[in-house]
Amino acid sequence: MAIKSGNKTTESRAAVYIPFKTFITAIDTLKPGIPPELDRTVWPTFSGGLQSQTLGAFKFLGLIEEDGIVKPILNSLVNANDDERKEILGQIINEKYLGAVQLAESNASYGALEEYFRSYTTKGTTLYRIIRFFLDACEYTGQKGSTHWAKARKTVGRRLRKADTGSDKEKLPPRNHLEQPKANVKVVTLKNGAGTVSLSLAVDLTKLDMEDWEWVRGLLEKMSTYGQSKGEQE
Repeated sequence: MAIKSGNKTTESRAAVYIPFKTFITAIDTLKPGIPPELDRTVWPTFSGGLQSQTLGAFKFLGLIEEDGIVKPILNSLVNANDDERKEILGQIINEKYLGAVQLAESNASYGALEEYFRSYTTKGTTLYRIIRFFLDACEYTGQKGSTHWAKARKTVGRRLRKADTGSDKEKLPPRNHLEQPKANVKVVTLKNGAGTVSLSLAVDLTKLDMEDWEWVRGLLEKMSTYGQSKGEQE
């Protein structure tokens, strides 16, 4: 994947798009001891997908090799105190996000920052997750940011919250509702004139088990034969 970094184009893997707090948690998880090679099982409390994304984040930031072998900088990051950790991460951000850092130094607009990250060939909410990680990392490490990015950071956060809750999606009926068959209505008039009984049936017969099928069939038979003499029913 071609990534623009400053005036250069380099080959890199997908940028980090896990939450920054999750990244810090992943670092802290290694404090009791760092294995020589990382795999998904070092974060047992993470979901399977998040484990894979975290490994990808460590690779992108240069903390581990592509095969998971730990680099010395990861040991330094895990064992550092708070100030030292911020300094190390600041150096990593300057290296891995050189183009974005240069935009910050020139006080570029948020649109310019978004366009830069579009060069990572990301789409949809992944783009905003990548931007949010970068902005959160800059805030954590004390990196200088453009004056135009502060409000944009909140906007990115709102977009992601809406995406996670689905509130930014077009209001449509649930998919399973759309797939329900149309209802068929059977109406029977009671013999004594007390009124009518209606049966509305909207069932996918191919999905019924034997018990449900027998019960539904019984209802249909009663509705169909009501009012008939025994001879007529036979």
